[in-house]
Amino acid sequence: MTDLEQFNVHVTNLNNWQPMTKVSEVFPQFTQTQLKRLFWQREQHKGLSTCYKQVGKRGYVCLPLFGLWLAGKLTG
Repeated sequence: MTDLEQFNVHVTNLNNWQPMTKVSEVFPQFTQTQLKRLFWQREQHKGLSTCYKQVGKRGYVCLPLFGLWLAGKLTG
């Protein structure tokens, strides 16, 4: 499986997209306040905007992509 195919599998699986409030449960090293600030400034961090989608007033994070971003494997 190529990187693009793997990326598409993560993005298209709706179970991977979790509300912003649930992310700190999966990544306990971050508080909700830290995550909120990080994603608020997502345009300043290369690749982070790929992990985040705003739907109405709620923000959703693709957990596998966020994990890849933390590992330094997700760019632009």
